[in-house]
Amino acid sequence: MTVKFNFPRRSLLACAAVAALLPGLAAAKCADIPGKGEINIVGSSMPSVQHLAKEMESCSKGALKVTIKITPEARVETERAFGSDGKSAFDAAVISGGVYSNLASKGQLQSLTDLVAKYKVKYKIEDNMLVKSGNDVLAIAYQQNAQNLYYRKDLFDRHGIKVPTTYAEMLQAAAVIKAKEPSIEFPIAQTFSKGFDISTEFVNIYVGLGGKLFKPGTAQPAFNDEIGVRTIELMKSMVPFMTPNYLASNSDDVMNQFMQGKAAMGVLWASRAARMDDPAASKIVGKMEFAAAPAAMVGGKSATHLWWDGVAMPKNLTNDRDLVFQVLMDALDEETTKAGNDSTIWIRSIYKPTRFGTGVILSMKAGAPIWPTEPYVGLATGELGKLVPEAMGGTMTPKQALDAAAIAYTRAATEKGFIK
Repeated sequence: MTVKFNFPRRSLLACAAVAALLPGLAAAKCADIPGKGEINIVGSSMPSVQHLAKEMESCSKGALKVTIKITPEARVETERAFGSDGKSAFDAAVISGGVYSNLASKGQLQSLTDLVAKYKVKYKIEDNMLVKSGNDVLAIAYQQNAQNLYYRKDLFDRHGIKVPTTYAEMLQAAAVIKAKEPSIEFPIAQTFSKGFDISTEFVNIYVGLGGKLFKPGTAQPAFNDEIGVRTIELMKSMVPFMTPNYLASNSDDVMNQFMQGKAAMGVLWASRAARMDDPAASKIVGKMEFAAAPAAMVGGKSATHLWWDGVAMPKNLTNDRDLVFQVLMDALDEETTKAGNDSTIWIRSIYKPTRFGTGVILSMKAGAPIWPTEPYVGLATGELGKLVPEAMGGTMTPKQALDAAAIAYTRAATEKGFIK
């Protein structure tokens, strides 16, 4: 299936800043949502999802109970539930664009087209929020996201370090921090955790070096080439500046390394930025700044990708789809955006941009592309997430790991009919 995002040519960020509000009727929180039963939703632990969780669970009243499971394994649990032969364990999920592509390619998403038409005015659902496959709405996006550079401005100023624009400059800065700043345990913190995190890092840098994941016009793998080897070698060059547990460093771990003052810089999701200034959790309030993700080579584009996050419902849903949709849209209404304005980069036009979106804007200006949308990209990243860690840990050479990933991917893509 060809996935088509119904986003305008202008960036969602620009639209968020300048677009006019849609007309419609305001509705009190959950006040006029009839229904009963249990609604279960799953999402990751990023700040915006935690904000949405409070909104969704506030709909629990009388015979209606809404529960959202916050877990770092949200992607795995979503794909397992939505792909189940029986009833999905979750009635909806907060997903990224990458997860969407995987689910949509397998036909596992519930069509929302009729529900959008029915409730567009009531919940002021903006066209920018609609994610489509052809003319069919399969998800509602609420935030723009990208991985960008986090850096401790106070430390950079103290030691006269300029903000890195390339990974080579980032490594040079890390060496200075390691030599001159004993308070910092790990000059670099990045999401190298096995699975999704490290495969995403690989793709960011690989594409940043000019690589093409697949042979032109086909689903045949191309990532096991010389550029792939260079990508892993660049990733390995960061290891001496990272925690010894780098293969377990997911977004939560990296975020905590920053907030506890243990790390000085690294590439992390913009949706985590607001937590840096949370006085209840962070020791570095006001000290972290944000810039474009470094280029993988001199003169190259920012080595990151533009993503979105949103909500979707499974095709194997057996609950009241109308009720589930209303709970989701109530949680994504204008009041939610206003109340959580600083927690993420909202797509709604009433969003007021903050400094926490600076890195995304700069990454966009530095040429960051949209995450690949081929329906088989998830199969490739799945295998890369298993095997790149073997090269990072030294049990395989980079070439061996990439060749093994290519073989495993080819087998999976052939089984799915992408490779004939």
